[in-house]
Amino acid sequence: MKELDLESLSREMPYRMPEHFLDDMTERVVSQIGKQRKQRRERKFIAMFAGAASAAAVALLLLHPFGSSRFDIPDYESISQCASIDEVFQTMSAEELGVYSMMSNYYGN
Repeated sequence: MKELDLESLSREMPYRMPEHFLDDMTERVVSQIGKQRKQRRERKFIAMFAGAASAAAVALLLLHPFGSSRFDIPDYESISQCASIDEVFQTMSAEELGVYSMMSNYYGN
């Protein structure tokens, strides 16, 4: 193996730094740290919000009775047993009549 002669190596720097590179280095490092902290806070807030929204969705799913709706729509069997359409309207509650009226006005029937 060849020995390295340190005396023959050049004493010049192998690279050059731009002028005033170290002058504002502290400010640049501190600003980058501030940006990273802000991003970390934003991600933490988003994660907390997503967790709260997920918990609320699960709570709604657990508390909502499946298969029921606010307005009970008469099924085919109960309607077919009625003698006339007037009898169907007589069996509807005031809320159901209001919804029917609103929908019939919307759809133009």
